[in-house]
Amino acid sequence: MALSGDLKRILPLRTAISTSAGLASAAINFLACVEIAEYAGGASAWLSLLVAGVLIVFAGANFSELNGMYPSSAAIRVWIRRGINDNVSMVTGFVYATTVVFVIAADAFVLGHVFEAAWPAVSGLIWIVVLLGLVTFINLRGIRLAGLVQDGNGLLLLATLVTFSLMVLLHPHTPLTVARMFHLGPNWFQAVAIGVFIYVGFEWVTPLAEEFEDARVIPKGMFIALGLIAIGFGLFTLALSVVFPNAKTLGHSLVPQLVLGMRALGPLGFWWMVIVSLTTAMTTFNGGLATASRFIYALARERVLPPQMARLNKALVPQNALLTLSGLSLGLAILVYVTGQYLFLINAGAAVESFMYALTAIVVANLRRREPNTARIFRSWGVPWASWLIAIIFTGLGVGSLLAPSGEHGFPGPLVFLVLLTLLAQLYVWRVVPKLKAARRGGAKVAIRKS
Repeated sequence: MALSGDLKRILPLRTAISTSAGLASAAINFLACVEIAEYAGGASAWLSLLVAGVLIVFAGANFSELNGMYPSSAAIRVWIRRGINDNVSMVTGFVYATTVVFVIAADAFVLGHVFEAAWPAVSGLIWIVVLLGLVTFINLRGIRLAGLVQDGNGLLLLATLVTFSLMVLLHPHTPLTVARMFHLGPNWFQAVAIGVFIYVGFEWVTPLAEEFEDARVIPKGMFIALGLIAIGFGLFTLALSVVFPNAKTLGHSLVPQLVLGMRALGPLGFWWMVIVSLTTAMTTFNGGLATASRFIYALARERVLPPQMARLNKALVPQNALLTLSGLSLGLAILVYVTGQYLFLINAGAAVESFMYALTAIVVANLRRREPNTARIFRSWGVPWASWLIAIIFTGLGVGSLLAPSGEHGFPGPLVFLVLLTLLAQLYVWRVVPKLKAARRGGAKVAIRKS
């Protein structure tokens, strides 16, 4: 195993698209689609997703500008440090890194129930262990293989989701009128707010900046991915709202995609959606581990985390960072599966993502003022006024997620959890990071004396 060094710059544009789209295409999106259809009041759910997508495009523009200025595996760590300060950068970086673990664990919970519905004799926990183990093995073999797996599963996911949805919508027993498609329910704006979270995670492709042949393909990949997500899940939500005009009839099903598949196309539709669910597992697990491990690697490279996390194996993969993330994801996934507290993680993760979108909007505005002459291969729109508006909107969405009840008696568990997580991150920055940096300086002095 080698010390920290250069990563492989071999990934093409298609992997930027598949990674960005795949990280946002988690199985928990199917549960969100049911809520969107319910709040939108039916077939106008697709329009909710479209409007939500416009908000996300502004967030994507901010990430594109920042990535173009400073493409790095450290991503937000670098941007926030330059746009605000070092302390905020480290604290938010640590909290942000946990969202990938949250998403993988919550997604594993849903996927375990999907596979149990398909093969009741096999526990969902076994499927979770097998899939996470397989994805970890793939990632350890190198970014090229991980990228190919991401490309194949991402293409299969979106293609099959669109095809399935069109088959349902074109079926003679599911008539659809233009009037129904544009009929807005009384809670339509709530549907838009939920629709935002269909897209979250798209920006996690940015920590792979040092793995792409040209980091400038990342902005293009993110925008194409957002369009594909809007098409795929927009059509799926429309199909769901046509087959189930009253989304409440789905109850609290953890596998609404399987219910829809069976109702619309019979056994063919059921197994089709099982396959779609499998592809969401591969894209979310694979993309999440690949990107987050590079982010952890970058933090360790500057001694913000223990230097062991910056070590690369023979395939130039940050092995220790990858195995640590995989182990944490598996442990949390098992805990969530046993307790059933998946909403807790979804709300906490959605809040962190929303706050990060708000923070990057502020960073873009600050850097326009602090570094006006720095080269920008992409420029976000409406800075600074649109930036502050986007920051306010996403802050509001984040607060809403934190205050959403996720347990008994309406207790805002996500809020308490995120506050404690932030305090722990700040304590780590105050107490541990200075020791790591001092050890680095001490090692450098010893090396100078020896030379």
